[in-house]
Amino acid sequence: MAEEEISSKEFGALQADVINLRSEIALLRKEMANVNAMLNQGKGGLYMVVFTAGALGAIVTLFAKKLFGSGL
Repeated sequence: MAEEEISSKEFGALQADVINLRSEIALLRKEMANVNAMLNQGKGGLYMVVFTAGALGAIVTLFAKKLFGSGL
């Protein structure tokens, strides 16, 4: 199998491409970390809404039982 020779100009272009790709990968990693952080904040907010709704439901049920008797 014959090896093809790469000129120094082509090699330099490949090196530049690799450097650009590495910087783009670093940017993508940063952006994905930001997206992940935003998703985690959203999950925390959702958990808080569910907890609050549950607590309010329990309080309403408690008052309804005291107001209308324990027959509910």
